[in-house]
Amino acid sequence: MVSVVKNSVEKQHHVKKRVPGVSDAASKRSAKLTETLLKKKHVVRPRKAHLTAFSRIVSGELLAGFAAVKSIREGYPAHILKSASSFFDVPDARIQSIAQVPATTASRLEKKQANIDPAATERIYRMGTVTRMAIDVFENQDAAIKWMCQPNRTLGGVAPLDLMDTEPGAVSVRQVLNAIETGGVA
Repeated sequence: MVSVVKNSVEKQHHVKKRVPGVSDAASKRSAKLTETLLKKKHVVRPRKAHLTAFSRIVSGELLAGFAAVKSIREGYPAHILKSASSFFDVPDARIQSIAQVPATTASRLEKKQANIDPAATERIYRMGTVTRMAIDVFENQDAAIKWMCQPNRTLGGVAPLDLMDTEPGAVSVRQVLNAIETGGVA
């Protein structure tokens, strides 16, 4: 599917279509932006400067073997909850609910600059790994985030993000992503 989109974009560069109300300069900027986005398809970009904590998980920086086990056992800093909600552009309460960290606890831990417990950390880690998989499948971070946050018929009308609170939920999301990647119906 990606190659079809890529070929379509390449063909657009060779065929000059005049779009009413759009200048040639605007068309060239749009084509250049599309080309740039296709080249950067696997780059995880923080959506805002302060989002590095969750972005590091999604990028795979904190996902390797025993280092991941150790960091989960120690717990992630509480501010990662806000980082994740900003990354997905969802309310803090949604991420707190998925991580199963009450708002008052999240606030208290953040003020103390303390870590969330290992169980909540594992949910955030799971959220990051599945998001990484979605980015790889869709080859576009914004498309993956949108897919993660919107209800999905295949998943019983639940958004993939909201299934990250349990491993069986994450398994279901991974199965759907595998089906999409291999051309199956999802």
